[in-house]
Amino acid sequence: MIDLSRRSLLTGAAVIGTASAFDPLPGARAAAPVAGKQNAGWYRYKVGEFEVTVVTDGMNTNPLSDAYVSNAPKSEVNGALDALFLARDKVTHSYTPVVINTGSRLVAIDTGLGLGRRYRP
Repeated sequence: MIDLSRRSLLTGAAVIGTASAFDPLPGARAAAPVAGKQNAGWYRYKVGEFEVTVVTDGMNTNPLSDAYVSNAPKSEVNGALDALFLARDKVTHSYTPVVINTGSRLVAIDTGLGLGRRYRP
């Protein structure tokens, strides 16, 4: 589990800010034309002038441990899985990063880290 403190978050932000000020490759910016095509493995759609691509990057099934959800016991998590008609004692995650093409930049968003770590009934 990733444990972030305020100090580590501020330090990371300062490092990223400093690194971006010293851009070693000023001409290496992602700019791509809008593709507009569909294909197996990804789904594209438009939001205004932006093109959003959702990439299907597979799935992974893991056993459900006692510490998988930090604020709920395993029995309660299994009850929630039962209510959703999902298998008990295991969790399956799909990995679907999103790429946004603004016309001048490509922005990749990957939310794969920390999925399933919080449970709110």
